[in-house]
Amino acid sequence: MIFPPEPKAGDTILLVSPSSPLKAEEPVERIARAVEDLGYRVRIGASCREKTACGYAAASPETRARDINEGFADPDIKGIWCTRGGSTAARMLPLLDYPLIRTNPKPFLGFSDVTSLHMALQQRCGLVTYHGPTANRLIQSEHNDFTWQSLPAALHMGECLRIQNPPGEPILSLRPGIACGELIGGNMSLVTASLATQWEIDTTGRVLFLEDVGEAVYALERMLNQLRWAGILDRAAAVVLGPFTSCRNAYREDYGPEALLRDFFADYPKPVIANVRSAHCMPMVTLPLGACCQVDGNRGELTVFRR
Repeated sequence: MIFPPEPKAGDTILLVSPSSPLKAEEPVERIARAVEDLGYRVRIGASCREKTACGYAAASPETRARDINEGFADPDIKGIWCTRGGSTAARMLPLLDYPLIRTNPKPFLGFSDVTSLHMALQQRCGLVTYHGPTANRLIQSEHNDFTWQSLPAALHMGECLRIQNPPGEPILSLRPGIACGELIGGNMSLVTASLATQWEIDTTGRVLFLEDVGEAVYALERMLNQLRWAGILDRAAAVVLGPFTSCRNAYREDYGPEALLRDFFADYPKPVIANVRSAHCMPMVTLPLGACCQVDGNRGELTVFRR
């Protein structure tokens, strides 16, 4: 896998909106100023300002793909930061120039609906990308130091990086054992939606990361079963689980996501760890997806490596 060059102070970062449009209370100009406060120059992609008839897509697929392709092609752009998640990023997948992206590696950052792009860039380009905060989180009320310390720790990691949760949030061990492989995945709904398409996730010998938000617990079980029956879990070397934020059980409040995951993986023959706080939560950990990692299910540890 290709680690992109590390962005430096004064480098230009391109803001793109590959999924849903920014909300009225998060204007892109304010987000740009917040990125500048981190020490970067900023360019705003056309996708951040275009309107669509449907309302739930930030811009046409062509505009969004053009932003990303041109961002990777332009030597003055040193990183691409998604402004937010939402929906419809997958519509761009056939429009991306994968050979161009592969030969011009740059940090690509985002999460949630951006999962579709993470999977495609890893499998089509062999590129390490970053499952971390979208740029709009810089101006949200839950702004916190931990999130903005974890992000540069991942972008500028040395030969290895021990993934650390925020204080008071232990990484949990659900199944014992130690396994290594490339860390892939993201939002479970998007991972599941990739099945039986040309963009299907390939977990063979890899470590599968899953998280989600706002899904009923029975819907989480349905997706997990689909991943199991499709062989996705069997082919994985290990599973890493993030938080399942605001995922509730309307039938029995005391049987939530954690109880479901413990039951579902009770007889899984490979390491499983949970509560890795890279998801729809704040503070948030940044994960270098595509990087080789080691999962220690005995100690509840996750370490990524630059190799």
